Amino acid sequence: MDFVRAIKFPLDDENWITKVVVGTLLNLIPIFGLGYTVGVARNVVHGKARPLPGTEDLGQVITDGIMATIAGFVYALPALAVGCVMGIFSSIAGESDAGGLMVACLGMFATLASLIYAIPATAMYWMGVMRYSESGNFSDFVQFGSLLRDVRAHAGVLVMLMLYVLAVGLVAALISPLLIVTCVGLLVLSFWVQIAHGHLIGQAALEIEQRR
Repeated sequence: MDFVRAIKFPLDDENWITKVVVGTLLNLIPIFGLGYTVGVARNVVHGKARPLPGTEDLGQVITDGIMATIAGFVYALPALAVGCVMGIFSSIAGESDAGGLMVACLGMFATLASLIYAIPATAMYWMGVMRYSESGNFSDFVQFGSLLRDVRAHAGVLVMLMLYVLAVGLVAALISPLLIVTCVGLLVLSFWVQIAHGHLIGQAALEIEQRR
Protein backbone atom coordinates (compact mmCIF):
# COMPACT_ATOMS: atom_id res chain seq x y z
CA MET A 1 0.00 0.00 0.00
CA ASP A 2 1.24 3.47 -0.93
CA PHE A 3 0.48 6.09 1.73
CA VAL A 4 1.95 9.03 -0.18
CA ARG A 5 -0.06 8.09 -3.27
CA ALA A 6 -3.27 8.11 -1.22
CA ILE A 7 -2.50 11.65 -0.06
CA LYS A 8 -1.44 13.25 -3.34
CA PHE A 9 -3.45 11.38 -5.99
CA PRO A 10 -5.98 14.20 -6.60
CA LEU A 11 -3.16 16.49 -7.76
CA ASP A 12 -2.54 14.20 -10.75
CA ASP A 13 -5.99 15.06 -12.09
CA GLU A 14 -6.03 18.04 -14.47
CA ASN A 15 -9.51 18.90 -13.17
CA TRP A 16 -8.60 18.46 -9.52
CA ILE A 17 -9.47 22.01 -8.46
CA THR A 18 -13.03 21.77 -9.76
CA LYS A 19 -13.49 18.28 -8.35
CA VAL A 20 -12.12 19.23 -4.94
CA VAL A 21 -14.25 22.39 -4.76
CA VAL A 22 -17.43 20.47 -5.65
CA GLY A 23 -16.51 17.61 -3.32
CA THR A 24 -15.73 20.00 -0.46
CA LEU A 25 -19.11 21.67 -0.79
CA LEU A 26 -20.94 18.35 -0.95
CA ASN A 27 -18.93 17.04 1.99
CA LEU A 28 -20.83 19.52 4.17
CA ILE A 29 -23.48 16.79 4.09
CA PRO A 30 -21.70 13.72 5.57
CA ILE A 31 -23.58 11.32 3.30
CA PHE A 32 -21.82 12.77 0.27
CA GLY A 33 -18.41 12.47 1.92
CA LEU A 34 -18.90 8.74 2.38
CA GLY A 35 -20.09 8.54 -1.21
CA TYR A 36 -16.77 9.98 -2.36
CA THR A 37 -14.91 7.50 -0.14
CA VAL A 38 -16.70 4.58 -1.80
CA GLY A 39 -16.35 6.12 -5.26
CA VAL A 40 -12.59 6.59 -4.95
CA ALA A 41 -12.20 3.04 -3.61
CA ARG A 42 -14.17 1.68 -6.58
CA ASN A 43 -12.13 3.65 -9.11
CA VAL A 44 -8.84 2.52 -7.56
CA VAL A 45 -9.95 -1.12 -7.74
CA HIS A 46 -10.93 -0.62 -11.38
CA GLY A 47 -7.53 0.86 -12.14
CA LYS A 48 -8.72 4.31 -13.21
CA ALA A 49 -5.87 6.75 -13.65
CA ARG A 50 -8.03 9.60 -12.26
CA PRO A 51 -9.95 7.98 -9.38
CA LEU A 52 -11.52 11.15 -7.95
CA PRO A 53 -15.20 11.23 -9.06
CA GLY A 54 -16.27 14.18 -11.19
CA THR A 55 -19.55 16.04 -11.52
CA GLU A 56 -20.79 13.42 -13.99
CA ASP A 57 -20.57 10.84 -11.19
CA LEU A 58 -22.63 12.74 -8.61
CA GLY A 59 -25.64 10.43 -8.94
CA GLN A 60 -23.48 7.43 -8.05
CA VAL A 61 -21.79 9.40 -5.26
CA ILE A 62 -25.19 10.14 -3.69
CA THR A 63 -26.27 6.50 -3.96
CA ASP A 64 -23.00 5.23 -2.53
CA GLY A 65 -23.19 7.75 0.29
CA ILE A 66 -26.69 6.69 1.30
CA MET A 67 -25.79 3.00 1.27
CA ALA A 68 -22.55 3.52 3.20
CA THR A 69 -24.29 5.72 5.77
CA ILE A 70 -27.05 3.18 6.39
CA ALA A 71 -24.44 0.44 6.73
CA GLY A 72 -22.44 2.59 9.17
CA PHE A 73 -25.57 3.06 11.28
CA VAL A 74 -26.17 -0.71 11.31
CA TYR A 75 -22.62 -1.31 12.55
CA ALA A 76 -23.02 1.40 15.20
CA LEU A 77 -26.25 -0.09 16.60
CA PRO A 78 -24.55 -2.25 19.30
CA ALA A 79 -22.64 0.74 20.66
CA LEU A 80 -25.77 2.89 20.53
CA ALA A 81 -27.71 0.20 22.38
CA VAL A 82 -25.07 0.09 25.12
CA GLY A 83 -25.23 3.88 25.40
CA CYS A 84 -29.02 3.80 25.76
CA VAL A 85 -28.83 1.11 28.46
CA MET A 86 -26.23 3.15 30.33
CA GLY A 87 -28.44 6.24 30.13
CA ILE A 88 -31.45 4.36 31.47
CA PHE A 89 -29.43 2.77 34.27
CA SER A 90 -27.95 6.13 35.23
CA SER A 91 -31.40 7.66 35.58
CA ILE A 92 -32.59 4.70 37.67
CA ALA A 93 -29.53 4.58 39.92
CA GLY A 94 -30.20 8.09 41.13
CA GLU A 95 -27.78 10.28 43.03
CA SER A 96 -26.74 7.80 45.74
CA ASP A 97 -23.06 7.04 46.30
CA ALA A 98 -23.59 3.33 45.63
CA GLY A 99 -25.53 4.07 42.45
CA GLY A 100 -22.89 6.52 41.27
CA LEU A 101 -20.14 3.97 41.84
CA MET A 102 -22.03 1.31 39.89
CA VAL A 103 -22.65 3.72 37.05
CA ALA A 104 -18.95 4.66 36.95
CA CYS A 105 -17.87 0.99 36.91
CA LEU A 106 -20.38 0.07 34.24
CA GLY A 107 -19.35 3.15 32.24
CA MET A 108 -15.72 2.03 32.24
CA PHE A 109 -16.76 -1.48 31.21
CA ALA A 110 -19.03 -0.15 28.44
CA THR A 111 -16.23 2.09 27.13
CA LEU A 112 -13.79 -0.81 27.05
CA ALA A 113 -16.34 -3.09 25.38
CA SER A 114 -17.11 -0.42 22.78
CA LEU A 115 -13.42 -0.05 21.94
CA ILE A 116 -13.01 -3.81 21.63
CA TYR A 117 -16.07 -3.97 19.39
CA ALA A 118 -15.01 -1.00 17.25
CA ILE A 119 -11.86 -2.65 15.88
CA PRO A 120 -13.43 -5.73 14.23
CA ALA A 121 -16.57 -3.76 13.34
CA THR A 122 -14.50 -1.17 11.48
CA ALA A 123 -12.56 -3.89 9.67
CA MET A 124 -15.81 -5.61 8.65
CA TYR A 125 -17.26 -2.30 7.49
CA TRP A 126 -14.21 -1.70 5.31
CA MET A 127 -14.56 -5.18 3.85
CA GLY A 128 -18.18 -4.33 3.18
CA VAL A 129 -17.12 -1.16 1.35
CA MET A 130 -14.74 -3.22 -0.79
CA ARG A 131 -17.45 -5.70 -1.69
CA TYR A 132 -20.13 -3.06 -2.24
CA SER A 133 -17.84 -1.01 -4.48
CA GLU A 134 -17.64 -4.01 -6.78
CA SER A 135 -21.24 -5.26 -6.68
CA GLY A 136 -23.34 -2.22 -5.79
CA ASN A 137 -25.44 -4.48 -3.54
CA PHE A 138 -26.18 -3.24 -0.03
CA SER A 139 -26.41 -6.86 1.16
CA ASP A 140 -22.61 -7.07 0.91
CA PHE A 141 -22.41 -4.78 3.95
CA VAL A 142 -24.44 -7.08 6.16
CA GLN A 143 -23.19 -10.57 5.35
CA PHE A 144 -21.57 -10.58 8.75
CA GLY A 145 -20.34 -14.18 8.85
CA SER A 146 -18.68 -13.96 5.47
CA LEU A 147 -17.21 -10.54 6.26
CA LEU A 148 -15.77 -11.78 9.53
CA ARG A 149 -14.13 -14.71 7.75
CA ASP A 150 -12.56 -12.33 5.26
CA VAL A 151 -11.34 -10.10 8.07
CA ARG A 152 -9.65 -13.07 9.74
CA ALA A 153 -8.14 -14.26 6.45
CA HIS A 154 -6.73 -10.83 5.58
CA ALA A 155 -6.04 -9.41 9.02
CA GLY A 156 -2.53 -8.29 8.05
CA VAL A 157 -3.76 -6.11 5.20
CA LEU A 158 -6.53 -4.64 7.35
CA VAL A 159 -4.13 -3.85 10.18
CA MET A 160 -1.95 -1.95 7.71
CA LEU A 161 -5.03 -0.18 6.39
CA MET A 162 -5.98 0.82 9.93
CA LEU A 163 -2.48 2.15 10.60
CA TYR A 164 -2.48 4.17 7.38
CA VAL A 165 -5.94 5.58 8.15
CA LEU A 166 -4.67 6.62 11.59
CA ALA A 167 -1.64 8.19 9.89
CA VAL A 168 -3.94 10.22 7.63
CA GLY A 169 -5.74 11.44 10.75
CA LEU A 170 -2.42 12.37 12.36
CA VAL A 171 -1.30 14.33 9.30
CA ALA A 172 -4.66 16.11 9.23
CA ALA A 173 -4.36 16.93 12.94
CA LEU A 174 -0.91 18.42 12.38
CA ILE A 175 -2.06 20.51 9.42
CA SER A 176 -5.38 21.69 10.83
CA PRO A 177 -3.90 24.30 13.23
CA LEU A 178 -2.31 25.99 10.22
CA LEU A 179 -5.70 26.15 8.51
CA ILE A 180 -7.79 27.15 11.49
CA VAL A 181 -7.68 30.81 10.46
CA THR A 182 -9.74 29.91 7.42
CA CYS A 183 -12.82 27.71 7.54
CA VAL A 184 -12.39 26.95 3.85
CA GLY A 185 -9.02 25.27 4.46
CA LEU A 186 -10.49 23.03 7.16
CA LEU A 187 -13.39 22.07 4.91
CA VAL A 188 -11.01 21.11 2.09
CA LEU A 189 -8.89 19.14 4.55
CA SER A 190 -11.95 17.23 5.78
CA PHE A 191 -12.84 16.26 2.21
CA TRP A 192 -9.23 15.33 1.45
CA VAL A 193 -9.24 12.95 4.43
CA GLN A 194 -12.39 11.26 3.10
CA ILE A 195 -10.93 10.62 -0.34
CA ALA A 196 -7.56 9.53 1.09
CA HIS A 197 -9.44 6.90 3.10
CA GLY A 198 -11.16 5.79 -0.09
CA HIS A 199 -7.86 5.45 -1.92
CA LEU A 200 -6.38 3.38 0.91
CA ILE A 201 -9.44 1.12 1.02
CA GLY A 202 -9.14 0.62 -2.74
CA GLN A 203 -5.45 -0.23 -2.40
CA ALA A 204 -6.26 -2.72 0.36
CA ALA A 205 -8.92 -4.32 -1.83
CA LEU A 206 -6.41 -4.76 -4.66
CA GLU A 207 -3.87 -6.29 -2.29
CA ILE A 208 -6.45 -8.71 -0.91
CA GLU A 209 -7.47 -9.69 -4.44
CA GLN A 210 -3.84 -10.36 -5.37
CA ARG A 211 -3.42 -12.68 -2.37
CA ARG A 212 -6.44 -14.83 -3.22
